[in-house]
Amino acid sequence: MTATPIADTPDGGEALFCYRHPTRETWVRCGRCDRPICTGCAMQGPVGLRCKQCGKPAFDPLTSFTPAQLVLGIATSLLAGLVAGFIAARIGFFSIIVAYFAGGFIAEFVARVTGYKRGPVMVAILFGGILVGTLLGAVAAFWVDYGMLLEFMDGEEAVMVQSFITDAATWALVSAAAACFGAWQKVR
Repeated sequence: MTATPIADTPDGGEALFCYRHPTRETWVRCGRCDRPICTGCAMQGPVGLRCKQCGKPAFDPLTSFTPAQLVLGIATSLLAGLVAGFIAARIGFFSIIVAYFAGGFIAEFVARVTGYKRGPVMVAILFGGILVGTLLGAVAAFWVDYGMLLEFMDGEEAVMVQSFITDAATWALVSAAAACFGAWQKVR
């Protein structure tokens, strides 16, 4: 008595290869589009394995924003960055510490306003608002402190003001970087 030979492949035909990795032999097919996929490309779907294109959700609630959420997130980030930049520009060296904690606070506040969204759009809203707001806040703080003096300056005093501007710009950039780092600690 002899046994019937068993086929080498699931369908009895030629070998299947992953559509994304043509050198990987596979026995698995996507549950939706029926393309052959390797285990590296397979995603667990609701009723079986799916390829990367079929397994990706059409609407991801964690990374998709409504227009109102975008506007609120950008406005909140800019306004909070403006306040943080204004305060940080007035305290000098300690702005590094204040800006770090302000960045974490801004990230938490923007996340609450947008509905706890994640992803690259959220990071762009957060960092863009912090950077632009901090720089505008530093300019506003400089204008409040030295705005009236600029009108009554001579040539020698203008050189001294340039050194103040350089110093203020340096601290504004450092505090913006510290705020972005503090925000990154909350968002990542």
